Amino acid sequence: MVHIGVDYGRSRTGLAMETSGIVLPLEPVTGSTWERISNRLSKLLDEYESITVVLGHPLTPSGRGTELSAEVEALAAFLADRGFMVELQSEVSSTREARELRTGPRDGRTDSVAAGLILKRFLGIP
Repeated sequence: MVHIGVDYGRSRTGLAMETSGIVLPLEPVTGSTWERISNRLSKLLDEYESITVVLGHPLTPSGRGTELSAEVEALAAFLADRGFMVELQSEVSSTREARELRTGPRDGRTDSVAAGLILKRFLGIP
């Protein structure tokens, strides 16, 4: 089984993949419609046969929902309705940490690094 980390954003959605204990950033999805995200995940499912989607859940540090929380929860339901196994994982500070790890323009690659951090948290990988 392969785990796919997802850092959802309305403009760009970062993706990362874990296989054999290694987390690698993937090319982000731009123009992040839910259909585009679902199509990209479908291609990964075709390639790896079994995936679990770990979707970053935007919560405050105290665990409360944010402006984007309900939208991400609806995306999780949308993906589950399409047959994906979906887990939610708090993404508190993942974008800030990703920016510290990666310098350069905000072109989606930082979002994929954030997706990797979300995935590592879910899997308990330091």
